[in-house]
Amino acid sequence: MPLSVPTRPRARPRVWALVALMVLPPVAVVAAIPWLKQQPDGLVFLLTGIAAALTVLASTALAVLHDRNIDEWQRSNARFSSQWGWTLGAGLVALLLALPPVRDLIVSVAAVWGGVPSPDPALVIMTFTFGFMAAVVAQLLCTIVLSLGWNAWMSRDARDSS
Repeated sequence: MPLSVPTRPRARPRVWALVALMVLPPVAVVAAIPWLKQQPDGLVFLLTGIAAALTVLASTALAVLHDRNIDEWQRSNARFSSQWGWTLGAGLVALLLALPPVRDLIVSVAAVWGGVPSPDPALVIMTFTFGFMAAVVAQLLCTIVLSLGWNAWMSRDARDSS
């Protein structure tokens, strides 16, 4: 009996739209860096914030669509990998910051993108580190709030289920 290869359903247009919404805003920001350098900080933060929000929302929507088509084994895999991937990724960044070549790379990228020939390395690394720490703390706080919210929602009485 020959083995049949399962056919994949054709991607729906909304999936491609979400992928485009995930990819295009960050690409547009990077492409617009020369123009953004000439703009006021408030506008730069607004535009990059919008790009980041669109990317996050589109990736979340894509994850929800994907989750509808997977089985429990695949959901367990996603849960495990996302839980430990974030943790290991954050730990890896912290370890990499201890390596001088990585710090030098961060400073050189900041010099190129910032248009400053020789920025203060300590200031660049400190800013990068504080940004990294802010992201990790924000993830921690969101994890705590979502855990408490989920616990409260799931612990409510059956009569309160409305």
